[in-house]
Amino acid sequence: MQLILQNTNGKTERWEGGRETPLILQSATFLIFFLFAFIFIVNTAYGAPDVPLNFDGWVTDALAKLETGGITGGFHRQTAPLSRTEVAAIIRQTESRIQTGAVVSTSEIDRKLLEKLKRAFRKELSGTTGQAMRFLPQLRATEQKIAPALEAAFHYTAGGFEDRIAPRLVLYSEFEAHNFESRPLDGKTAEQRFERWRGGYTGDFKRSYLQINSSHLNLLVGRDWVFWGASRHNTVGISDNSPPFDQIRLTAKVGKRFKATAFTTQLDSTWYDDGEKRYLAKRYMSGHRLDYQHNDRLEIGVAEWVLYGGDAQTLDWKYANPFTFYYALQYNAKADDNVMFAFDAAVRPVDGLRLYGEWIIDDIQYVPSANDPHAVAWLLGLTWYPEQFSRHLEIHSEYARVNRWAYTHLVPDNQFTHFGYVIGHPIGTDSDTVRFSTAYQFTVSADAEFRAVLTRHGEGTIADRFYGEDFEALPFPTGIVARTMEIGGRFSYRPLDGWNLLLSYTLYQTQNSEHRRGETSRGHRLMFQMGYFL
Repeated sequence: MQLILQNTNGKTERWEGGRETPLILQSATFLIFFLFAFIFIVNTAYGAPDVPLNFDGWVTDALAKLETGGITGGFHRQTAPLSRTEVAAIIRQTESRIQTGAVVSTSEIDRKLLEKLKRAFRKELSGTTGQAMRFLPQLRATEQKIAPALEAAFHYTAGGFEDRIAPRLVLYSEFEAHNFESRPLDGKTAEQRFERWRGGYTGDFKRSYLQINSSHLNLLVGRDWVFWGASRHNTVGISDNSPPFDQIRLTAKVGKRFKATAFTTQLDSTWYDDGEKRYLAKRYMSGHRLDYQHNDRLEIGVAEWVLYGGDAQTLDWKYANPFTFYYALQYNAKADDNVMFAFDAAVRPVDGLRLYGEWIIDDIQYVPSANDPHAVAWLLGLTWYPEQFSRHLEIHSEYARVNRWAYTHLVPDNQFTHFGYVIGHPIGTDSDTVRFSTAYQFTVSADAEFRAVLTRHGEGTIADRFYGEDFEALPFPTGIVARTMEIGGRFSYRPLDGWNLLLSYTLYQTQNSEHRRGETSRGHRLMFQMGYFL
């Protein structure tokens, strides 16, 4: 059972898992939580919860913690999601580093996290064939109603190799069914992701793909996320802020230091209407990326992607080619497609400390006579696990900035969106945000976090076009700036099987709300989630 109260949407996790002895949750405790949550329904909850499928959200966090602590060594973590095959290889690499003495010392919590990962990926590590199905029956609540929902996942692996690391075939699917309203889409989006069925229910396959692995090449066909960047939370490049892509994706390992990735996807269709001409634009995106692991302490990534669309647009095979440069192809063809470049890097100067940064170029003026603004976005952050707290405490800080005309394009069909959502950082364009958080991991399954976030939103939107404004005279952010301060906390308990729990609360205040000078809005968000993995 799962009860959720919130007035914002959840974020999708990126993983799967196995078995662990859960904490004892008595019936009386469950009843207290249920009544506590119900009291707040009328006063605090509104909107429809877009609940993450939280079968394996802990895996990404565990790998990030172990890598920052110098336990796993480098593993190209800036290109996600990782396949289960890749995670199995990381676990084997970690054990080898410990046995050979490359890891000087490990804390008790890190050793237990590694054991939990080994239990969750035991089939991949042993090279056996098998299948797994998991069900999460839920009860969700909002201000308007309380209704049942269901999330389920199916995972199948077959085949293997002599080294018994990589399954030859992987079939994975995540399904969700609920009868809550979806988040509103923008007016340009012509397609709906969900269609109502009996009782107002919708069913959505959040992820569903077939994956074929070899020792050096990985082919994925189906629906999956793409997350390219050095940050663990949000990236200014391609992120999981928008719905997942229906795609074909290739991933290749080149030696021990290089990893290459390329994908092609069709985005949602949008309406173009300027009062004189109206058409339905078909939209596509292709991208490729190269990661370089210099050593266990330094990783560098470069990427390029192109988004294009229009009246009677079809897949452009020159962009589907992963071995060419999109900018040169566009320039030679005199096309006006939306080409973007990304650079990111992360360094661990000492074990337990990770510094990282990202830089996205949507448009940069390298011609001296050009009188256009640079459309860029960038991000800086750090994560620190102090030794004084035996690696239980995490301190994290991050700053992200998206300039006014980043993610936008003179051709409306080419703006950086999918089903009405920005593909990049959730703050959108003409905005910046700074985040500070501290988290404490009590056990391998239980942790708590306190966070404070300050976000500034200018009046610029992703629908803006540059028409020759005096950009040098414009401040950042532009216009009447809305400033939102959020303070909140979270407690989560995420075992491999059995009961799970998530309690999150956020208090926020926005000055100049909706860009109206002097207007202030306040509110809070409460989310309570309880479930049992079957």
